[in-house]
Amino acid sequence: MSTANTMHADPESSGRHLGKDGGHPTVVRTARLEVAVTREMFIPGDISDVFDFVAAQDVLPKILTGYGLVPGVASTSNVSGPWDQPGSTRTVHLLDGSTVSEGITHYDRPSYFAYRVSNPSFSLKHLMSYARGQFWFTPTEGGTQVKWIYMFRARNSFTKIPLRLFVGTQWRGYMDVCLKNVAKHFANLL
Repeated sequence: MSTANTMHADPESSGRHLGKDGGHPTVVRTARLEVAVTREMFIPGDISDVFDFVAAQDVLPKILTGYGLVPGVASTSNVSGPWDQPGSTRTVHLLDGSTVSEGITHYDRPSYFAYRVSNPSFSLKHLMSYARGQFWFTPTEGGTQVKWIYMFRARNSFTKIPLRLFVGTQWRGYMDVCLKNVAKHFANLL
């Protein structure tokens, strides 16, 4: 698993896309309020199967099982449309009873999808304005390479410091557990 941690600019915050990666939005310069982490893992499955599993509307409780202070996902509700359509939104319910709003921003099967997270009902609401997740899927020999970037937008420069600490000590582990759960799912199919 790659352990690259990087800072990324949010194309929405600058009002334009800053670059392209295989025809998909990508980020290329540092923004002062953003804290991001990148994780990568090889998954032993066909790219279409891996994409369909990770991007499925009902997958979160299966793969986001929790880590440290970050609770797992219990369920989703209030799905506004097909989960493969940008603009669709849902409410994510965590095991501790808190919620967060999530919406699909890009969906390009089987290579890329992205989403935006906002309105957490838990303590992160004091540190972040919103977050963005991006998944890239690349076919490789024997499976699929999955790259996941998660970018938090801090509320201000003062909240960026504890947010960076949270991302480095908790969120990175949460992402690792998620990717390991995806890999375990596909390893069990072999």
